Amino acid sequence: MIKLNTDYEAVAVAVSGRSVGLFPGCVIGGVLVDKFGKYCHLMLALSLEIAAIVTVAVPWSPNVEVLWFLCFVGGLVESVINIAGQRIILRLWLEKAATPMILLHSGYGIGSFLIPLYTNPFLAEKKPENETMSINATNANLSLTSFTTSPTLVSTTGPEYITDSHIEYAYLISAALVALHSLSFYYYQLREGRMNKNPSPTKVTIEMNSNSAMDTTSLKEKRTFLQMINPGTCAGGRIGYGIQLFVLMFFYFANAGGGERVVAGFIRSFSIDQLEFSKSDASYINTAFWISFTVGRLSFSVAAKFISVRILVLIQTGGLLTTSILLTIFARSNSLAYWILVQPLGIFIAPLWPTGVAWADFHLELTGMGMMLILLGGSIGGISHLRIIGYLYEHIGAFTFLYQVIGYGALAFVVAIFLNLVGSQHGSRFLWRKNESESEKRQNE
Repeated sequence: MIKLNTDYEAVAVAVSGRSVGLFPGCVIGGVLVDKFGKYCHLMLALSLEIAAIVTVAVPWSPNVEVLWFLCFVGGLVESVINIAGQRIILRLWLEKAATPMILLHSGYGIGSFLIPLYTNPFLAEKKPENETMSINATNANLSLTSFTTSPTLVSTTGPEYITDSHIEYAYLISAALVALHSLSFYYYQLREGRMNKNPSPTKVTIEMNSNSAMDTTSLKEKRTFLQMINPGTCAGGRIGYGIQLFVLMFFYFANAGGGERVVAGFIRSFSIDQLEFSKSDASYINTAFWISFTVGRLSFSVAAKFISVRILVLIQTGGLLTTSILLTIFARSNSLAYWILVQPLGIFIAPLWPTGVAWADFHLELTGMGMMLILLGGSIGGISHLRIIGYLYEHIGAFTFLYQVIGYGALAFVVAIFLNLVGSQHGSRFLWRKNESESEKRQNE
C-alpha cells in the first residue's frame, strides 16, 4: 500500500486478481489432470517455478493494474497446483484421504505464521501519531509565516514513516524457497515414470484386489469431453444426484475460500485500525492466528481418523459460527477478547477447505473437472468476499470485518447441513463399487 500510494479498497481489488486467476487456472488444471494424469508431479514443478517468478515481481509493481495481473498469474498456477496435488493424495489414499488431505493443507498454515516473522523486519515503521501531529503543526505554522513571501503551502496529508519498506527482500526469500521445493517434484516425476515402466508384483496385486477400482482405472480410461463434464460421471451415473451435490459444493467452497481470505487478509488490519494495536502487537496476533490455524489442521487431521467426515464438517462450521458470534459481541472494542477469540477462529477455519474436499471425494469421484468446479467456487467466492470487505472497510469502517465474518460462518453451517442431507441419499461412493462388484459376482455365478 505504501509503495503504490493507495488505499485498502484499491489493494483489495488488486489482490482479488488472484481469485480471478483461479478461474482459468482451474479449467486448465482440470483438463490437464484428466488428460495427462501421469504427469501431475511435472505440473506441480512447473507451476511452482512460475509462482516463484511472480512472487519476486510483486513488490516491484509500478501500479495497481500490474499488481492485479501478477496476482492473476499467481492464482492461475495455484489452481493447477491445487488440482494436481489433491489428485495425487486422493489417488493414493482413496476412502482414507481425509487425514492426509488435511495434513497436506497444514503446510499453508505453517508458512503463513513463519513468513510474517521474517517479513516484519523489512516493513516500514509508521511514525507515532503524537509525533506526527507535532511536526504537522510546526509545518502549518511555517507555512502561514512564509505565505507573504511564497504562495506555496506545505502539504501535510498522509502518514509519515520512520523507516523505509524493503519488503522485496521478504518476497525474494519466499520465491527462493518455492523454486527450491519445485525440484523435488521433478524427482518424483522421474521416479514414477520408472515405476510405471517396471511395475512391481506387489503394486499389480494391490490394484487387482482393490475394492476402489473406480479410482485405479479412471486414469486409464479415455473419457470423451461430454463424459468429463457430465455430473453423472462422478456420481455413479446419477445425474440428478451429481447436480445437487456439485451445486451445494460450489457454494460451500465459494464461501470457505472467500471467507478464509478475508480473515487472513484483514485480521491484522482490524487490530490496528479498530483496536489501535501497535505494528508489533498486530504482527503477534497475526502470528498467533496462523499458529492456531496450523493447530486446527493438525488436530482435525487426527480427529479424521476416528470421526466421520460428515460429522467433522458440522463440527467445524458450527464452531466457526459460534466463534464469529462471540467475536461480534465481545471483540469490537475489547483487545483481550479479540486476542482470545481469534485462536478458536483460526482452529475452526483451518480445516474447512480440506475437509470439504475429503467430504466431496467420499460421496463423488473427484476427477480433474470435479476439482475444477470446487476451485471455480473458491475463485468466485474470493472475488466476492474481497470486493465486499474492501468497500465496507474503506467506506463504513473497520468494524464491518466482524459482521462479514459472522455471515461467513452462518452460510458455512447452513450449506454443510444441506450437503449432509443430500449426501445421505446414496452414502459413500466406495460402497457403490463394492456393491456393484458383489452384484456382478452373483450374476456370473
